[in-house]
Amino acid sequence: MKKTLKTFLLLSITSLIGYWGYTWYCNTASLVGVIHKDADSVIKISVHDIKKTVLLDAITSPRYYYNNVSFKKKETRKDTIDKKGVDFLPYNLVLFTVPNIKDTYFSVLHIKDANAFKNQLEHYIGSNGSKLQTNVKNNTHWLENKKQHWVCAWNTEKLIVSFGLENSYEKSKEIFLDVLKEDKVIQSKENNWIISLSEAKGHITYFTQKSKVELQFKDGETTLEGIIQADDQVYPEKVTYTKIPEASVDFYWDANFKNKDNTKQFIKSWRNSSFLRKMNIDLPQVTELTNGFFYLGIDGITKQTDTIVTYTYDDNFNKKEQKARKEKEVPNMILNLGKNKKGLKDYLLKQNLITKNQVFIGIPLYQFYIDENSEHTTFKTGTLNSSLGEVTSTNFMSLSVNFEKAKEDLQIPQLRPYFNLLKELQLSARQSTKKQVVLEGNIQGKKEDINFLSQLFFGLKED
Repeated sequence: MKKTLKTFLLLSITSLIGYWGYTWYCNTASLVGVIHKDADSVIKISVHDIKKTVLLDAITSPRYYYNNVSFKKKETRKDTIDKKGVDFLPYNLVLFTVPNIKDTYFSVLHIKDANAFKNQLEHYIGSNGSKLQTNVKNNTHWLENKKQHWVCAWNTEKLIVSFGLENSYEKSKEIFLDVLKEDKVIQSKENNWIISLSEAKGHITYFTQKSKVELQFKDGETTLEGIIQADDQVYPEKVTYTKIPEASVDFYWDANFKNKDNTKQFIKSWRNSSFLRKMNIDLPQVTELTNGFFYLGIDGITKQTDTIVTYTYDDNFNKKEQKARKEKEVPNMILNLGKNKKGLKDYLLKQNLITKNQVFIGIPLYQFYIDENSEHTTFKTGTLNSSLGEVTSTNFMSLSVNFEKAKEDLQIPQLRPYFNLLKELQLSARQSTKKQVVLEGNIQGKKEDINFLSQLFFGLKED
């Protein structure tokens, strides 16, 4: 009996060591050869760990999964591809950006079976009418899907995909050739990117040279933790502001325009905004009139009246304008912008964006009544004054959402399927030291004992 027990323990320990060694190898090996040498940010999606977490969740909550998993056999087509040349869900899926191509992510995948990959391509091209392109000079091939904003290119060993709202082959071409022709990717396991990514414990981890943010899927919630290294004191250590108590959506951000670098970064981020361009707003001038503080609070609904214009013709076929007034319900919303110097209201008046009734017409969806005091320029959808309370916080940014209340306040049908699955969201950022910003976040699902990712997957699938 003792001998049998010893043998069992020895085999168990050996199996655990073997499994640990296998996972360690796969975790590191999946990160090598898939990151550009000039990458300035990387996202690691731990596909294996996510699968393992969901599997353990299914073991501990079998009834939930049994009730939600469909056991119906799907119809198969004759041209179904059984063998995959490229595994689009590897042990770790890595995305990266490079400095000279903005707003575009790249991902490199290994081609394991060239013939199987060829079959995959033929099946995809045949099913949606895509056109295969060839770069004869560099011996590479590529496909572009403008509707879904992705482009991919490949040779016999690697496939590289790029994603971005303004993406194109020409925009991504340089990186495609770097990877496929020059093999300009990180190969050393001792590289800082590889070491940092292999040690990251989050299900999804975002890295830059100065930042690390991790997302973790847990039972009933998802948590976010991150640290961003700043060059100097960027944001205030304390913020005092007025807010709507018990608001369904409560958000504020003190961008601290006293810091000139903050102002420059804000202008850089928003200078191409079509929204501001249509209103003929000069962003540098606006930043001189505000101090960088922004607050949004939503609580309940209010009523507004729309004027609907229609046209008819009289007996002499003269066109006549007819106006009708229609009452509608809109979110009871308050926007506060911190005032600096003369304030924003006079500027908007000069731009003809405020009517004689003090209504801001820059946002056609709602009517915003504008007011100004010594501290704020205020935009609100209701005509009555809301009850506000003063709060002091160590966070320079905070977002909280009560999804059950927000669902009724916002009344946006497209958001209801998501809001029905969620309970609350909390997200905050604070300047913990002169050179460090801390991010913390939490989003709760309706079911406390089921993994958050599974709740979203089955919930949205059901809708």
